[in-house]
Amino acid sequence: MKKSATTIKKEKIFKLFSQNLEWVKEHPSIRFEPDFKNGYICPLCFDTFLQKDLDSRLENFLTLEDIPPKSLGGKPLALTCKKCNSRSGHELDIHLLNNLLETDSKQFLPRSRSKATFELNGNEVNGVLEVDTKGGLTLNLQTQRSNPDQAKKFMSDLIPPRTIYNPIFHPHKMYENGFKTPTFHMKLNKISNERRAEVALLRVAYLIAYSTLGNAFLINGGLYKVREQLLNPDKEILSKVFWLNYDFPKEMEGVNIITLPKELRCFLVIFSLRTKSLSRQFGIVLPGPSEPSIKVYDFIEKELCTGDGTTFLNIVSEHIPNENYLSQKQYAFVAHWYWQEYTKDDYKPRLRPDDLNE
Repeated sequence: MKKSATTIKKEKIFKLFSQNLEWVKEHPSIRFEPDFKNGYICPLCFDTFLQKDLDSRLENFLTLEDIPPKSLGGKPLALTCKKCNSRSGHELDIHLLNNLLETDSKQFLPRSRSKATFELNGNEVNGVLEVDTKGGLTLNLQTQRSNPDQAKKFMSDLIPPRTIYNPIFHPHKMYENGFKTPTFHMKLNKISNERRAEVALLRVAYLIAYSTLGNAFLINGGLYKVREQLLNPDKEILSKVFWLNYDFPKEMEGVNIITLPKELRCFLVIFSLRTKSLSRQFGIVLPGPSEPSIKVYDFIEKELCTGDGTTFLNIVSEHIPNENYLSQKQYAFVAHWYWQEYTKDDYKPRLRPDDLNE
């Protein structure tokens, strides 16, 4: 039987990460009990899976993980188990997508679309607000989805008799028989959960770092709380803020390490998400394997979330070059190597991956 494109892709990713994990396990201080060979660790729940678990007929099989979500421009870069994909993926990704689409609509960006409620003289009608490619607005009224009595009165006031002017769009005009200018309001429907959308951004950053740096990146005590937050999005496990509000240069997209100030030492994952209307950049903080570790989030909230929220410190950071680390044994611990080098008080800037072999 011919394998599907999805199966081939899953097998390729499994083999890549499984081999990388075997190289990590060769380190004398790393042990698994019970031990296993040629396995895959779900980066979210840390359960172990074998190649047989790629079979989608199983209850908890390995699934392709689009990073970022495919609806926002991502592509499959890793695997997660079905349980985690459903629990912390679908429950989060949909809120992230809807949150961005709602923001597009609030800003009336071209190609945006949102369900809305229109009110005229106290009568409401449901509908859709659409913005075309040139910024033109279209209000699609859906009277069949509205209260019949209110919809009838709404349409009567919207198209009033005895005047050639619509009072909504010509409020400065004088109307016959003392016709009063109606009041018109529009409310865009909000269906996203903002906190879940924020946690979804944290999830994207975590999986980008994992898919870039491999299994050794997960050997980091501070990431325990990050995973706990991802698996329990409605709980406040981390501080409220785990991002930096700043427009970073395009060349910084990917994984970076902030070296100074010391209180802000962390992995900084920068990525863009694309809707039909706009591409937006995000800079998400992940704790490093040494101080300040998880305390970095407290520093962000205390020092950077002040005033209008745009306060930003002068930072020193290094970008981790975008290389194919997972397929080469000498790069198995590349995440820790870069962290140790870049957080030294006398580190040499602009190191390259080739320096690992010197």
